[in-house]
Parts: sequence; structure tokens; C-alpha cells
Amino acid sequence: MPEHSSEVPTALYPESAVPGGLAEALAREAVRRGHCAEPLGPVDGYGPAVAARCARGEAQFTVYATNTDEREFRIEISTDSGWPWGAFGSTDDLAVVGAVLHAWREGASLGRLRREWTLLAATPLEAAPPGRVVSTAWRLTLERSPVIRLGDAELAEALYAQPALRVFFPFPSHGEFSLLSSTADPFYEEVPRAVPSGDGLWNVVLLRSLWSPHIPSRVLGSRLGAHEAAALIAANIPAGSGPAVEGGWPQQPSARPR
Repeated sequence: MPEHSSEVPTALYPESAVPGGLAEALAREAVRRGHCAEPLGPVDGYGPAVAARCARGEAQFTVYATNTDEREFRIEISTDSGWPWGAFGSTDDLAVVGAVLHAWREGASLGRLRREWTLLAATPLEAAPPGRVVSTAWRLTLERSPVIRLGDAELAEALYAQPALRVFFPFPSHGEFSLLSSTADPFYEEVPRAVPSGDGLWNVVLLRSLWSPHIPSRVLGSRLGAHEAAALIAANIPAGSGPAVEGGWPQQPSARPR
């Protein structure tokens, strides 16, 4: 489990900048509402200022405050079987988190929670606020969250270290790592892809496009380290590409929204 920062930006999360961190902030919110302030526990790999968790049988309610660019409390609720894909949400209001948490502790089903709080969704990316699907996908990828498709950790960090690549949607699959220009099906891939070549090394491949099947795929570099591969991908972004469109790609490649 990677270690994450335990620092909390006090300007964004003043409630959590106290001993006990986020768990204590939620306990105070419960008392303010006249509810029992049952304790929340830590989250492995995270400091108490940025994450807290409680359990109800096999189900878990976790809240994160890891967004250092904007105020955001990210909610993840697993199912009674422990399966992580339950309900997800995002809000800038700690009182809303407290209300959802109280209802969940009282036994509310995931279906009821999602009916009563429309901020909750079936997947973490559906729950991301408009304009933040790509940044949410990157944050979950870098945090190695089990609720999102994960690729090679070293490569993900190397790709994110290239500012020009952060505007694309990270999409690892079958060992390969794509950076897409849309966040949902139909997907569109303009940027070269990293393909494993063995021994932790990567080939960088510009794939044949579905929109231009007459143009063959090309290998731009072979057996590169993660940082070399990321730099080569960044150097071969086609002109006019990015940022990624939220949702599916328009049916005509010339119809990129601007």
C-alpha cells in the first residue's frame, strides 16, 4: 500500500486541521446534529487528516479529502459482501457527508442512499463533478485505489509527471496503458500507447485509428524505461489533441468539441 500525504490544506479543509483529523471533524458534525458520535478509524496508507473509515459488518464507508486543488470530500461505500463497487459521491460540504454517513450507519441500503442523495453514483467516475472526471481518474490511479482500473504504478507516475499528458483520460488495460481523448464509450485514442515489452520495459506505439484505418500502426520506441516511454509519448502528441472530452467521443473525428 503506498503512503500518501497526511498534510491537509487548512484553507480548503479547516474542519480537518485538528487532532483526530477527518474522523474527529465528522464526529463533531454528528454531535451537532444530535447523533451518536461513533468513532471512525484510519485508512491504510493515509494520514488521519485526509481519510477516515468505519465498518458495518463487511460494508465500509470511507471518506477522503485528498484533492489539494479544490475542496472535495470523496465518499466510497462498499457493499455488504465487501465488494468495493457500491456507491460513490463527491461534495464540498462536510455536513452532507455526515448526513449520508448517519443514514448508512442506521442501516440504509445503497439503493435508498442513492435515491435520497443524487450526488451518489454507481461508479467513482460517474460521481466526479463535471469538469473533473479526468483529474479524478488520475487521482484514483496514483492513489492505487481498488475502485478503478489500475495499470503499472511506475508508468502511471511517469505519465502523470508529464504535464501535457495529464489532460488525457488514463486507461490501462491488459498490461497496456492508453491515454484517451474521451472518458466513456465510444473511446477515442489519439496519443501513442505504452505496450509492455518485458522486464519492466515499454514499447511506445502509435496505433492505427478506427477513424483512419488506412494509416498503419507504428512503433515509435522499443524497450524503454517508464520515464523514457512517458517522455516519448508526450513528444508525439498529435497537433490539436486534448484535453479529453467528458463522455463518449463524437461519431466524427472532426467534431471535437472546443
